[in-house]
Amino acid sequence: MKFLDLKTFLTKTMSMTEVYQPVIIKELLLNKGQCAKDHLAKAISEYDLSVRDYYKDVLMRWPKSTLSKHGVIHYDRYRKRFFLNYDLTSQETQEAISMCEAKIKEHILRKKDRDKLPKSYGSVRYRVIKNAKGKCLNCGIPASLRPIDIDHIVPQSKADKNGKVEMNGKMVNVHSEENLQALCFKCNREKRDRDRTDFRRTKKLVRDHIPDFIQKNDRVPIVKQVKGKALTRALNDKLVEEHEEYIYTRSMEELVDMMEVIISLGKKKGKSEEDLFRLVVKKRSERGGFDKGFLYEGDSA
Repeated sequence: MKFLDLKTFLTKTMSMTEVYQPVIIKELLLNKGQCAKDHLAKAISEYDLSVRDYYKDVLMRWPKSTLSKHGVIHYDRYRKRFFLNYDLTSQETQEAISMCEAKIKEHILRKKDRDKLPKSYGSVRYRVIKNAKGKCLNCGIPASLRPIDIDHIVPQSKADKNGKVEMNGKMVNVHSEENLQALCFKCNREKRDRDRTDFRRTKKLVRDHIPDFIQKNDRVPIVKQVKGKALTRALNDKLVEEHEEYIYTRSMEELVDMMEVIISLGKKKGKSEEDLFRLVVKKRSERGGFDKGFLYEGDSA
């Protein structure tokens, strides 16, 4: 391909939702047309403002406070610069750099060994992300905007010699699906290894006949019935849940579920199903539906 083709792609063809494409092309241009995967991943991270802001926050908390406490560094908040509290010769500097590199390598190898996963982990990972609708269970951001990690709810560091952790009163494998949840990289790093918060929805409103279906399958459902304001809150949460599922699946079944929740909310407001649809018809006759696809962009001058 010729330069004119690349120029056309860069100026006319390329469509961007993130900065990744031009960063990759630029790095390849700077490195005679080829780069290792790790090199390109590092280049992308340098342009990702959310990653940069996250690590700025990390920097100013744990490493800054620990290194300052031990007198290794100090920070000038007016100039926003870090300073090493040592006056070293060139040889001493190189020796200290080598020691730092050895510590980094030791930590990476130890972490890789600790994080070894069973061969079946790939399919489990897929199911965890699928069940989360491809979104972070904490902040809700989709995988298209921020990478999604698989988080161990009870951290791996808490596992016993048999690779098991205590969860909800029983011992489970640390890598079992029961102990995994989908979090974006930012929420996962903020949670850290000391936290065992479970962001999954463990309680949700179900249709009235679901407990009967569960019993017919020789299972014992644990059900708590809510009323009044608690039911209204549960219905509001259910509407959000069904909307998210429709956005993810685009299925007619999820639309029907949304309608059922709306009907129940209408009843909470004193309107029957017939009342609700009369209001729908009335408003449609007055203002129309949404079939023609008019997008209002403001008034002309």
